[in-house]
Amino acid sequence: MIIYPKTSDSLQGFDVLKPYVEYSHGTEIQMLKWEKLEYLDEIIDKMISEVPTIEEITVHPPLTEEYNFEVLSYKNFDEEINRIKLLIELSEKYSIRVNLLYHTRWDYNCWMSSGGVNRMTQLVELIENTNIKILVENIYSMVDKEDSTVLKLARKIDSENFKVCLDICHLHCQANVFKLGFDEFLSNYLNKDDCEKYVYQIHFASTLKNDGYVEKATHGRKHDTMESFEEDYKILRDYGMENRIIVPEISEDDYSIRVDQIAEIKMLKRMC
Repeated sequence: MIIYPKTSDSLQGFDVLKPYVEYSHGTEIQMLKWEKLEYLDEIIDKMISEVPTIEEITVHPPLTEEYNFEVLSYKNFDEEINRIKLLIELSEKYSIRVNLLYHTRWDYNCWMSSGGVNRMTQLVELIENTNIKILVENIYSMVDKEDSTVLKLARKIDSENFKVCLDICHLHCQANVFKLGFDEFLSNYLNKDDCEKYVYQIHFASTLKNDGYVEKATHGRKHDTMESFEEDYKILRDYGMENRIIVPEISEDDYSIRVDQIAEIKMLKRMC
């Protein structure tokens, strides 16, 4: 297991996460404003000045639907091509691996009928033989009840440069949306072979009160008991994903001190 702490484009709380970044040699950056990608060079430069041993960074888009792949790529596909080229330049400049994460709310049929798969394939072809990966994340929605769209996309594109970021909290949200028992939902939504082959990174956090989508405060929280933590960690074991990059994507009351994320990291480290 590799644990990558999560920070933001302002590096809020990076000072307290620094020891964990030093230990794992990687991090994920939450972009609060997509425009700040223009300053990603400065952000990475500052990170590396603090932790020279950083080897890998995942870039996470802002959390609104206007930054889903289907919106970005159809609004201005050339901009996505330029974004990929920028990340290639930064990867080469700093000799690090860089991952660009995309959200999507389309189901697989929409991806196929709209030409979305072809657009994504064009981006993936740009990053062949580079240290760049595109990750696509499962987002809870009303359309994806079984046979995960993001895993089907990874199966279709089938490239080492295109992988899945599996969000554990979103799995719970999805089951709750459809009022399904979690084990029943999971058995229809995931399969072990695809998880082992295509999942590159995990977003790990708790979903409180069998909710996660109605009351915002229940989404992406620190596990409040070891029992609930172990139940979610069991998903990784059952589907062959223990040895993936794990990002504790924790909502905080105070992001400057990252108390809850550090608590989650310590629980994860017990499993190593």
